[in-house]
Amino acid sequence: MKVNLLCGNRNLPDNILEEKQSESWIGIDRGALILYNHDIHQLFAVGDFDSIDEEEQRKLSNQLKLNPLNPEKNDTDLALGIEQAVESGYKEIDVYGATGGRLDHFLGAVQILEKPQYQEMNVVIKLIDDKNEIQYLTDTINQVAYSNIYHYISFIPVHDKTTISLSNFKYNLEQETLHQGSTLTISNELNEKEGIVEIIEGSVLMIRSKD
Repeated sequence: MKVNLLCGNRNLPDNILEEKQSESWIGIDRGALILYNHDIHQLFAVGDFDSIDEEEQRKLSNQLKLNPLNPEKNDTDLALGIEQAVESGYKEIDVYGATGGRLDHFLGAVQILEKPQYQEMNVVIKLIDDKNEIQYLTDTINQVAYSNIYHYISFIPVHDKTTISLSNFKYNLEQETLHQGSTLTISNELNEKEGIVEIIEGSVLMIRSKD
């Protein structure tokens, strides 16, 4: 099952809320209010809701059962929202509105992609904005479809020794070992309708992007 999470309205792809209005959504803190204002039904909302005022919380309470979290908690609203989504059985989670703000929150969101528990459960999480799509890949063979939206594909090694092979790309690789700090695999492109990304050892962040 697939679900979308909305954290806010920064850097959203054009018309994403209109195009995906009928899909499943979860509101994360202020994202819940944005979904409400767009008449989008949400499964539930997660957050301490410190970014919305009391009147806005009352509006949300007409549609949702709100249980505001303690602001002094051990995880971010997004981390707890993803956790609840996984517990609800969702295996594909697209996160919107999580970029363009504080860098600590953004890097925290990226680290959620790498959570070993989610890898063991085959949960696929993507961070998506108007120019990028970020996904974590570990030691598997991955088929990557050509996209008319995101023309460039980069691979950022997460571990110091990561071995990768790329097929059907502009710049193919055969069991190339990457180390942290390497920029060898920045800004590649697909040559065919589908590319093959094999992670033999280690893991990468795959970033699909456009200018």
